[in-house]
Amino acid sequence: MKRPLLSSATAIAVALSALPAVAQTTDSDKVESGLEEIVVTAQRRAENLQDVPVAVTALTAESLGAKGIDTTTDLTLVIPGLTYTTVVGSALPRIRGVGAAISLGGNENPVATYVDGVYIASATASVLAFNNIEQIAVLKGPQGTLFGRNATGGLIQVTTRDPSSELGGEASLSYGNLDTVGANLYMTGGLTENLAADLAMYYNDQQEGYGRNLVTGAEVGKSRDFAARSKWKLDIGSATTVRLAFDYSKTRAAAPGFRAVYGTVPVTGVPFTGGKFDIASDVDPRLEVEQSGGSLTVSHDFGEVSLLSITAYRESDFHAIFDIDKTAAAIAKSDLSQPDRQFSQEFQLLSSDNAPLRWVLGAYYFNSHGAYDPLRITSVANDQFISSTQKTESSAAFGQASYNFTDRTALTLGLRYTAETKDYRASARIVLPSGVTTDRPAVTDSLDESRLTWRVALDHHFSDDLLGYVSYNRGFKSGGFNPQRFTQPLLPFEPEILDSFEAGVKADLLDRRLRINVAGFYYDYENIQINAFQGGISTIYNAASAKIHGVDLDVTIAPVSDLTLTGGLSWIHARFGDFPGAVISTPQVPNGTTILGGNAVGTGDAEGNRLPLTPDWTVNLGADYSVLLPRGRVALSANYFHSDGWRAEPDNRIGQDPYDLVNASATWFIDDDDENYSLKLWGKNLSNEAYAVQMNAQPQSDGVAVGPGRSYGVTLGVKF
Repeated sequence: MKRPLLSSATAIAVALSALPAVAQTTDSDKVESGLEEIVVTAQRRAENLQDVPVAVTALTAESLGAKGIDTTTDLTLVIPGLTYTTVVGSALPRIRGVGAAISLGGNENPVATYVDGVYIASATASVLAFNNIEQIAVLKGPQGTLFGRNATGGLIQVTTRDPSSELGGEASLSYGNLDTVGANLYMTGGLTENLAADLAMYYNDQQEGYGRNLVTGAEVGKSRDFAARSKWKLDIGSATTVRLAFDYSKTRAAAPGFRAVYGTVPVTGVPFTGGKFDIASDVDPRLEVEQSGGSLTVSHDFGEVSLLSITAYRESDFHAIFDIDKTAAAIAKSDLSQPDRQFSQEFQLLSSDNAPLRWVLGAYYFNSHGAYDPLRITSVANDQFISSTQKTESSAAFGQASYNFTDRTALTLGLRYTAETKDYRASARIVLPSGVTTDRPAVTDSLDESRLTWRVALDHHFSDDLLGYVSYNRGFKSGGFNPQRFTQPLLPFEPEILDSFEAGVKADLLDRRLRINVAGFYYDYENIQINAFQGGISTIYNAASAKIHGVDLDVTIAPVSDLTLTGGLSWIHARFGDFPGAVISTPQVPNGTTILGGNAVGTGDAEGNRLPLTPDWTVNLGADYSVLLPRGRVALSANYFHSDGWRAEPDNRIGQDPYDLVNASATWFIDDDDENYSLKLWGKNLSNEAYAVQMNAQPQSDGVAVGPGRSYGVTLGVKF
């Protein structure tokens, strides 16, 4: 018999909280000496993870903290099939080979990020620090029916805590290497009988860098982060709940630290020979991101149906200065200012969970404004001031229904219709070294498109603890304009289309001590939006097609009550089809006179090459063990991640070699009963691995930005 969902009242309360994935960890959910149930809302209603015919990996706040997962970009260490790159402060997730290498100026990523039910369009606003997280769930494969046009690759759902009417909270202070000081505070309580509120604050100041700029002597990689969030929850009677949330964050960093790739010869003829976290640049990189937002969520239970409304507004301001040529010579640099604004409104109408037919109907409106204001590119030839604006207005209607033919077999059908308009405007001022100034007249264009996306899934419970499913999904990512182009032709790029065929099994075995979730998939991927850097200008163009197939595996084992072992594996075979217009870079052979190095950039055929930034194999292994002491207990955690490497661009010429990362922590809960006091020793990237988070080829050099090195420290915590 199919394992039941939550009770109707509980399911509605959770589903209408607008929290995309919610973990329930009450005593009734636990199997003695076994694994807890995890509840997600991957289908817009509260369901046991093991009953959802979607490939989902979900992690609770406790598990994230033990494994050293502090930001969205760390998730790649524990989520099979997920990789993350960062470009000039932008977070760029990629799931099963589907993602983007650039996502700026009003263009969005094909992997959507949601926080408490609110879609975050700007990549610069999706690098999140976790200070009050309840759960993170990653949905793999197209989620366009329920979550929209830009969830082609999948979805990252971040759920924050709900405020409690009981007064309480927790706080921590940290100190680590590189003179790093950190603090967290979370407080919650009831203000009236029906109103509760909370406040979460996060601060981290890394005062020393991982490396240095060998030209100026300045440190590279140091950063300062602050984030605050408050949520207010009002219960109006027994049927209506109102949630109001606000957040603000600011990041300053000596980043992005680009340097030339080891073993390559830049146009200056001088290879980079510094330390693995150093750079050699005439420009000290600088990055600043400030973002804020608010959302209003109102839910009402009519009995047989429930209504949900989510209204949200967000804005972010991004500024970065970095060296384009990645060398000590003053050849070219970028000074980029990017404001982003977005407004969204969503309505959902959900049926009861008790009927054989469960359905959700919805409508969604989205309006965004992304701009360069301005982008200044300074080179030996001229000084360009580019101003561009890309406005997006999108409306959608969607519905999905699941019908239980028997108590073990269900069919799910979903459909979404999206209509979208994009308006583009750009102008430029060009200043020559002589001081002569030319103003380029403004150019404008617009795109109108409408698309259908769908989902068909059949699932069957072979037993209470064994689910099998097959599904067919179509997703699409919007087209758009290259935001750094200010002359005709503007060369807009076309929408991506992805057809996904998936089969999976979810099993709880050995009295729920062993959980195995495995999914195999095949993607037919058309009009792929490919990113390239040419002469300091980032561009997006379409490849014809690609075929992707592979397997995801998640395993959790609880052999005894105090030990949990986790493992994940991803195998992806992602190759381009016919691709005659791919950007190809060829190293120039230094001749000591007219040519010193760098690359010749042209076009060629990339058919059969690997898709960028997609490892064929990744493996993650973890262990969590609790040891009782004469006073309190110690929680030990370790996590290992291996990637077999990836190619940076369609020509597959440069890329990241295989690498390994190790995180570990030991937490002493000092008191015996309530565990209100803790002392934690932690370490991340303990082998001090230097791995690329971005790599690209330009005429001046092959450039790379390297991820964070080793960090370790101690954290004192208190709950009250």
